[in-house]
Amino acid sequence: MNREDTADRTEKRRTKGLGRGLGALLGSDIAIEPRQTPANQIVDLQITLIEPNEDQPRKSFDEGKLAELAASIKENGIIQPIIVTRKDGRYIIVAGERRWRAAQMVGLKTIPAIIRELTDKEVVQQSLIENIQRQDLNPIEEAEAFSMLMTEHNMTQEELAQILGRSRPAVANTLRLLQLGARTTEYVIREQISAGHARALLAISDPVLQASMAEEIMRRDWSVRQTENRIRQMQRQQKQEKPEVQDEDEAYNLALQTVTERLTELLGTRVKLQDRKNKGDIVISYSSLDELNRILDLIVGRIK
Repeated sequence: MNREDTADRTEKRRTKGLGRGLGALLGSDIAIEPRQTPANQIVDLQITLIEPNEDQPRKSFDEGKLAELAASIKENGIIQPIIVTRKDGRYIIVAGERRWRAAQMVGLKTIPAIIRELTDKEVVQQSLIENIQRQDLNPIEEAEAFSMLMTEHNMTQEELAQILGRSRPAVANTLRLLQLGARTTEYVIREQISAGHARALLAISDPVLQASMAEEIMRRDWSVRQTENRIRQMQRQQKQEKPEVQDEDEAYNLALQTVTERLTELLGTRVKLQDRKNKGDIVISYSSLDELNRILDLIVGRIK
């Protein structure tokens, strides 16, 4: 074997090792292909030249956890570089916005980064994958990112499923969460109800009534299975009762039943809602003057 062959093999081993090292350093399944260009080297970038990605899937950052990361960076430095791409003379974050924010909190002037040349579509894809692998996104952020890739970059559910390593039905179920009302959506973002609870609530189309049921789930600490069973039970009751207004929305009937049960529980007596096209009466039953006074005390106490 001549000297040139030996040098060539040595270079290939060095380059291959570099690729594995960067992949391990990033802690990601995304392969880092070694190239003889500055775009694939780790460099120290001025923090002031870096901007967050407006299309970053992750929208919320826990301030407490961010402070913990900042304290770790102050003590140990930044071990894992962020990933950026060039755009209009600036650097846009692809992955690592939390590290960038925490670095600013401790007053760092530069941050280690890997520069990649990416299209807008690739930026969103890699940012989404990085966040999902780290389990950093709530279900609503995931759904919004899926929707953006489909609408702005013409991706299908099948293509999304392939790049994310998920089934197409799983992608479809995540996208369905975007049909939730605003209040219910907020409960999911705050992790007060799970994505499973939220999917069960999609059976209720009215956003106000949907949120009322979500609050019932939180108050009673129902599991997803209990929630699904309760909704099915209430739907059966609605069909059996044959309400006076035959064309009344099924979700509306379901919510009326929930309100009735909640009033019955709060007042400790039988309560009936006599609804007539969004108008009606609340009938509260009592069997003695003592019970009437007890109910009045409850109502007046809540009004105060």
